[in-house]
Amino acid sequence: MYMKQYFSTIAVLLVALSLSIIGCERIDPETPPDTTVPTLKIGIIQPSHSYTTFSQGAETARVQINGNDGILGMQVEFISRNNQFMADAPPTAQASIDAAKDLIEMDGVFALLGPVRSTMAIEVGPIAQEAKRLMLPGSSGSNVPAVGDYIFLITVPNPFQGKVMATFAMDPEELGANTAATIYEEGDAYSTDLVQAFETAFKELNGEIVHSGSYAPGEMSFTTLLSDIQNATPDVIFCPGHQPEVPLLINEVRQLGINTTFLGGSAWDDRARFLGVLEDSAVLDGSYYPTNFSVATQDADVQEFVKGYMELYDSPPDGIAASGYDAMRLLARAIETAGSLDQAAVRNAFAEIKDYKGATSISHYDANRHPVKSLAIQTIQNGEVEHYKVVEP
Repeated sequence: MYMKQYFSTIAVLLVALSLSIIGCERIDPETPPDTTVPTLKIGIIQPSHSYTTFSQGAETARVQINGNDGILGMQVEFISRNNQFMADAPPTAQASIDAAKDLIEMDGVFALLGPVRSTMAIEVGPIAQEAKRLMLPGSSGSNVPAVGDYIFLITVPNPFQGKVMATFAMDPEELGANTAATIYEEGDAYSTDLVQAFETAFKELNGEIVHSGSYAPGEMSFTTLLSDIQNATPDVIFCPGHQPEVPLLINEVRQLGINTTFLGGSAWDDRARFLGVLEDSAVLDGSYYPTNFSVATQDADVQEFVKGYMELYDSPPDGIAASGYDAMRLLARAIETAGSLDQAAVRNAFAEIKDYKGATSISHYDANRHPVKSLAIQTIQNGEVEHYKVVEP
């Protein structure tokens, strides 16, 4: 009798518990909906301790695109991989390679944004090319796209940067230089490529390169190099490398009493870090460097980018951010033009892009997959970056 009642009670409790669980499942807010929104996975290779505005610019574009119904009805999803594990060391080739392989083979991304630096982009290019994935780096190295037809530069390529800065240096209405010294970072594809472009253009304009030297990554003292430059007495010094070495080098130059004008490259536009190396960045005053973007441009498309970026990050964007933004915008345009996710069709559509306007403007792509676009020259005054002028291609 008692056993029968006991089992009856257990049965009732089990039924009640089952109904309770079913009820919880019906109202659980974490339960996925019956239908899912399709997503388009894009991979980003982003160093965690430098040039971080690249992914922030891309994120600005992603937010705007997703807010406008996405791409072909798909919401864009970013999957990011870090290729710089130490704050006081540059990104590494192996970390960049591993990041690209993981993004393509494990995460199945449709395209890659980045890497930012040319040395790493050269290593990743063959991986993207073999997998037939568009790769849109933040770098400007002229030989980055040489590995294959799925790699396109976004920022102003080094040959044009070098030519513009050489012409600017020798222009009698600007710096009026006749002699120049150049400094590059050993093993860095970007700075060696850009120095070569500058030297070629400077010589073609009948200027004289009186000294060319280098420093090693992580070097903090430049005594021998600067002694040689001091003896050469150049009118300008072209030093397009990265932080922290370049600000430290310029500071040491000024301590030696050398007042020669410094010219840099687009790597200087990692401005928050570049200007944060020294306690007083006013020592960099009077320097000039090129970038593919100026926040002072009043074009509506540029200001849409600036507004969106400011809303997300509460600070004005730089040229690195502009490259990330344009990379995502250009990719979206190519996919929409192709009307599908067929890799070859999207690649062909990207190659045919003309009259693009976003954070920057691109007339078209040349046979080397370099964008044809204007270049902004910035100057540093009172320890801050100021817009100086725009040079058209």
